[in-house]
Amino acid sequence: MAALAIPLIEGVGARLLAAVGAGVAAGAAGVAANEQARKRQEEAEKAKSAPIARTETQTKNRKKCPDCTADRGAPFNRSTAGWSEISIAYQARIGGMPKGPGFITEWLFNGVAFDGFDSSECLLKEAKAKYDQFFDEFREVRSWWKDGANKLTEEAYRQAAGAQPRPPVGLRWHFMEPISYRYFSRIIKAAYPDIEVIFQP
Repeated sequence: MAALAIPLIEGVGARLLAAVGAGVAAGAAGVAANEQARKRQEEAEKAKSAPIARTETQTKNRKKCPDCTADRGAPFNRSTAGWSEISIAYQARIGGMPKGPGFITEWLFNGVAFDGFDSSECLLKEAKAKYDQFFDEFREVRSWWKDGANKLTEEAYRQAAGAQPRPPVGLRWHFMEPISYRYFSRIIKAAYPDIEVIFQP
């Protein structure tokens, strides 16, 4: 009987030692994990003072342009009846103006409407979303929309005349789609090189 008890005791002892060893190993792993977490926290704290984070802070603290005549403009609500959800969302995102059921806010300055206004940059904005549909496979304006293309060009010229004085007032046109961007950017930049025209999906 004693001979039988010895292997049993040895087996229990071995399991007990293994469990204690696992506990020590788990404790060591926990300490290592805590050390890693502490290092990551320190790195995160250091990153807060890195140039990118400081730039973001400077942007938030940037003062308004003191001579921005476009500040004299005023917001107004435009009906969005018949507009696509994509066009409304794009204009709201680019213009940075509020929207609600059936309307979107725009900026009126010098008697001209703009889709948005950023006072900190003294920048008037215009957003054009779904316009590639008006071009054919050769990237030419579809014959039935030539009048629409002319009206859009006239709008750009009207805004350029209203966005005065330049500087400090700036004007930027944003196009969501590439074909309409390429087409209209050439026309607008040829007439008004100081107006920004960008492709921004």
